[in-house]
Amino acid sequence: MSLTLDILEVGARGDGVADLEGKRYFVPYCLPAETVEAEPLDKRGDGIACDLIEVLAPSRHRETPPCRHFGTCGGCALQHWRRDVYTGWKSELIAKALAQRGVKAPRFEAPVTCEPGERRRADIVLRRQGKRVHAGFHERASQNVVDVGTCVVVRPAIDAAIPRLRAAMASILRDGTSADAVVNETDTGLDVLIRPHRRFELTLAIREALIALAESADMARVSWGDRARAEPVIVRRAPLLVLGDTGVEPPPGVFLQATRRAELVMRAGVTAWGGEGAHIADLFAGIGALSLGKPGRASLFESDKTAVVAVDAALRKAATNRATVQLRDLFRNPLTAKELEAFDAVVLDPPRAGAAAQCAELAGSKVKRVVYASCDPGSFARDVRSLQDGGYRLEKLMPIDQFLWSAHVELIALLMR
Repeated sequence: MSLTLDILEVGARGDGVADLEGKRYFVPYCLPAETVEAEPLDKRGDGIACDLIEVLAPSRHRETPPCRHFGTCGGCALQHWRRDVYTGWKSELIAKALAQRGVKAPRFEAPVTCEPGERRRADIVLRRQGKRVHAGFHERASQNVVDVGTCVVVRPAIDAAIPRLRAAMASILRDGTSADAVVNETDTGLDVLIRPHRRFELTLAIREALIALAESADMARVSWGDRARAEPVIVRRAPLLVLGDTGVEPPPGVFLQATRRAELVMRAGVTAWGGEGAHIADLFAGIGALSLGKPGRASLFESDKTAVVAVDAALRKAATNRATVQLRDLFRNPLTAKELEAFDAVVLDPPRAGAAAQCAELAGSKVKRVVYASCDPGSFARDVRSLQDGGYRLEKLMPIDQFLWSAHVELIALLMR
């Protein structure tokens, strides 16, 4: 039985939130102050997930979504929200998370917003059903694949590669099988990792199909397998990421900041906030996107062996002694307060889970500056509270929206002892 609901706010996952007779309801594709008809489905957390049937009274902030797949594709949840209001909501997510942890927050810097056609990495799902290959993204809350014609958020080169991937997979995938194409746009072209969901032999016919794909789409490199054991099938030119005066050849499928604009802003934040001439510890460093190729000294620590090998090769080629890289699992083996004495500043860029163990050591250290890049307001607020209790103060915070029209929000912040 459907319900008529008044939407109070948009929650952290991008759904409209309503209260009715003491129960909370979560309705996708809604905006605050709208009245909607919705169909209750299943319990979710402290409320009930619903399907949207109809918007009975739309918000004045509702706009026409630019993508014809909106409402089906799970990649974007908020294309229907006016951009300035949507951007403000993302900053509010961060403010609420900090307030819940009792963190004293400064006035935020102006948020960094990204535009359609800027995202330089995408995980494209490829699935064969009968004679047809679907290439696109999962439907919202489903394993079904939306066969995408054009994606408005990714870089033009990635968008143009989607139909070529679809055509190539027709001769590679068997009926009912699927794979992911992890596509990164590097400074020398697309770097593509085909990751089959079930292991099967990389035959001569598959190799030939992947070589033809790379040639037809002018891809820099095409590899096959999972990230830990990816096999390059064709390297037409080495993929390269230029970071200041250092060039890194990334491993297949490596994590990149989603947009070049956001990466440059974060690099500038590290330079401005880390301190001139500082010796920086870059923790959860990845391929060194935030610290490599800069003046001053940097010691990078990362748990991904393939990333460490790539950075080490780049440093050897550059013949620089300004930076070093070390393989280290900072979740299990964080730098201790004693080890941190060697550094003037620390850069943190952990995954979504945050850096609880490392922040506990930082809280007991004498490091003066911490620059924290986060992709999750909740874990960030938890870690900052730990640092605040240890004598740090949150001095600056800049929201960053590099996952356009999604519920994800990122940030970079400065804490000082």
